[in-house]
Amino acid sequence: ARPATAPVPPRSGAPALARPARVAAGTPGSAPGNSQLLVELPVPRRESGAPYTVNDQLMVATALTVADWNRRQGAPERPLRITMPVDDRDRGPGMPIGNGTRLVEVGFDPAEVAPSADIPVLLRLTAERTRALKALPRPQLGRSVSLLTTPLLPVAARAAYTRGLRVLAGPWTSTTLLSNVGRIPYPLDFGDAGRSTALWISAPARLPRGLTFTTASTGGRLHLALRWSRTLLGDEDGRELLGLFTRHLAATSPETV
Repeated sequence: ARPATAPVPPRSGAPALARPARVAAGTPGSAPGNSQLLVELPVPRRESGAPYTVNDQLMVATALTVADWNRRQGAPERPLRITMPVDDRDRGPGMPIGNGTRLVEVGFDPAEVAPSADIPVLLRLTAERTRALKALPRPQLGRSVSLLTTPLLPVAARAAYTRGLRVLAGPWTSTTLLSNVGRIPYPLDFGDAGRSTALWISAPARLPRGLTFTTASTGGRLHLALRWSRTLLGDEDGRELLGLFTRHLAATSPETV
């Protein structure tokens, strides 16, 4: 939770119609499919009453990581757009069952994620943007998915529409995906197999995104799954991205900020 004292900005940092940056290609190998790294990090600290959440800290670290990586690869500067799933269903007894996720996109202007970025200011801007996006009414998983799931269209037509939409929307697909499952307040019990001590969840990394960040926390530890397409990045690239993310996430803690 965070105090809702800051004014809500009229729009995100990146123009809505601007083509977003792509994750720059590294040194991919010849093998198809995805690779991933699983790592345990400390949950980033924040001061009591801070106007941003841990999710905002993760978002800032993700934006800075991709911007830093693209600069190192010599990619042209473009606005970043990062997809973020939001599940704002009531957590009480009346919570609806099923997939209650909505997808929103958080934008960043190139100047905001430059090497000289002011981290405290960026954290506050990100908090304002994510709060504004969560407040907007939007169909679960987006309007295009609402059309795909309507029973008025035959399955074959929906499949063809999906394939065509994926190709047409490729240049405007968000730069990357940050899926923060959040805090798991109690161990998951698997009966005779015992209780879990860690939770690893990995989002797919299809092109054109080709890179996703998935996090969950339990017991004061952050479990990060970094996943990438092998046609975009190699294993050494993944390790370098992990190092960048770890450093930028640590930079959002109060002792650093």
